[in-house]
Amino acid sequence: MDEDNEIGLPQKGINQIVKEIIPDVRIANESRDMINACCVEFVKHVAREAQKIASQDQRKTIYHEHVQKALQNLGFTADYLEAADSVLDACKVEAEKKLKRKNSRLEKCGIPEEKLYEMQQELIAKARQKEIDQQMAHQQAQAAALAAANAQMFGGEGPSDGTAAPTDDDYDN
Repeated sequence: MDEDNEIGLPQKGINQIVKEIIPDVRIANESRDMINACCVEFVKHVAREAQKIASQDQRKTIYHEHVQKALQNLGFTADYLEAADSVLDACKVEAEKKLKRKNSRLEKCGIPEEKLYEMQQELIAKARQKEIDQQMAHQQAQAAALAAANAQMFGGEGPSDGTAAPTDDDYDN
């Protein structure tokens, strides 16, 4: 496989999966690459079938029901579908745990959510004001540079030597 455009599982992941199933076997690089290519093709095949089913349901998002139906359409056994369901359940449990950890961190900080929201809004307002101030300073610096360039263009005459820069009225004669 071309390492720059490699799609699939990392070699270490494939090794761990194989060792988990058959611990006393080593796997050759060509075999690992072939297994990796098979994994990629499997995902593509199931995804295409699931996308067809999602399209029939007039959906742009593939949901787990579409994947399950795709696996059925592709001839996978009920045992395989049950295993897929258990993996989905395990993923849901992990997602809930992650959400609980996130929520518990919010609770542990000891600041009510409303107060955190107010603090966030204050920070946003300060950042906006800082951005406005920086833009103003930049515009003032540009104006000063333009005035200096005008003064230099008129041979040093202008505000720096006490005389006024020429105006439109000076050119009307």
